[in-house]
Amino acid sequence: MKPFFYSSTKLDILVFVIDVFAFNLGLLICFYLGLWPTVGDDGLLMFRWSTANISYILSLAFFFIKLHHRLKQPFLVLNNTFRTSLFFIVLYAAVLGMAHHAVPGFFRSLSVAFIVFAVISVERLLFRKVLMNLRYIGYNNVNAIVLGDGYFVRKVVGVMNDPWSSYRLLGMFSDSNDFDMKDLVETDADTGEKCLQEKYKTLSLGRISDVLGFIEKSNVDEVYIGLPQEYKKKLKRLFAFCEQHLIRVRYIPQDHDVVTQHIVEFGDAYVVTQYNEPLNTPMNRFIKRMFDICFSLLFLCTLFPFIYVVVAVISKLTMPGPVFFRQERTGYDGKNFWCYKFRSMKVNVNADTLQATKNDPRVTRFGAFLRHSNVDELPQFFNVLRGDMSIVGPRPHMLSHTEYYSNRISDYMIRHYVKPGITGWAQTHGERGETKTVDDMGRRVEKDIWYIEHWNFWLDIQIIFKTVADAVKGDKKAY
Repeated sequence: MKPFFYSSTKLDILVFVIDVFAFNLGLLICFYLGLWPTVGDDGLLMFRWSTANISYILSLAFFFIKLHHRLKQPFLVLNNTFRTSLFFIVLYAAVLGMAHHAVPGFFRSLSVAFIVFAVISVERLLFRKVLMNLRYIGYNNVNAIVLGDGYFVRKVVGVMNDPWSSYRLLGMFSDSNDFDMKDLVETDADTGEKCLQEKYKTLSLGRISDVLGFIEKSNVDEVYIGLPQEYKKKLKRLFAFCEQHLIRVRYIPQDHDVVTQHIVEFGDAYVVTQYNEPLNTPMNRFIKRMFDICFSLLFLCTLFPFIYVVVAVISKLTMPGPVFFRQERTGYDGKNFWCYKFRSMKVNVNADTLQATKNDPRVTRFGAFLRHSNVDELPQFFNVLRGDMSIVGPRPHMLSHTEYYSNRISDYMIRHYVKPGITGWAQTHGERGETKTVDDMGRRVEKDIWYIEHWNFWLDIQIIFKTVADAVKGDKKAY
């Protein structure tokens, strides 16, 4: 499992849910203490409760606390909680004021903020303690190796050696005759230098040339590289293997003057990521997932039943076989899932291996309409609701295509760093339909990676509107 402070989606959501639950527990305490308005006050208890929750969630967007960060000591957690509680009560009062409802008095507001602060502080400190204990016994860990030596490399290794970091350091590779031990004492003030030197010697797994063989035989999740630039050409095969097998690569700066837009905090050290991934941020993932759930539920409960009846009737009249077509495709993190569509082709044995082509004889006349208008993709809203897909993201490919192109396009598997989508940046920018050559797929992958690195909520909205517009006017590549 990936480390909590890196990209562990389930734990990030758990932190958020527990935080909001604790907040509502605080509101309940305020209610029983008479600090929260009752129904008799103005008959708008539900409105005030909803407003309070929305205000608190917005506060979290500004002051989200990384409880899982090893440097987030208790006083830093309390400091963050205080700022969140203060921002919440100000925002809550402002929203009530704009809605022309009675704004809570100063004493009541201060009391509510204090109780919210107290309850959430206890919750966060307890959660941090539980998570720390789980990590010490081996849960929520990720397997990593480190290449290179030097001051910054040793700082990263120091972070990984702390069980609280959730990393399991498998070992280190270096072409140095021996690791430089001069800075190791400061890694742990309670450990003697001799003991640390012995520990680092046991971490040494060999030279840089041995790395690829080790990774091929081991379960490695991440590779951290702290090597000079001249090693870049020597590591081409390593980079290709990591991208193909979704092993993330991180670069450790070699000096204090490194400037990059992809630098990220790693304990008390810093590493450089190969790709910028906005959807690694817990709040961004939460926003995208909530939008996916709300949008797909709205569509499936309103328009989809009528569309299904029409499509089912015409399908049964024009071609034998089931209404839905189910196909296994490659999804998030390289895991396979069943993707659903309205069937647009005659039942055939090549459905899972052969792309639709122009004037494809397998596509029926009604199926051609479904594909041209994108209606055939609408059942994938069920995939979105299940969590297999997102509304916007790289299109999921057949397993045979994943196997074929991952061996011919070096960064092909990077597109699986996010959930696949019903529509995507590539599809709305000319890369839809059949990929006749490897170069065609290469251009699509390039646009998919651009989307991953530049994601924001309004980009998704733009892509959705563009998809609807394309469906209305028609796309000549939709066949």
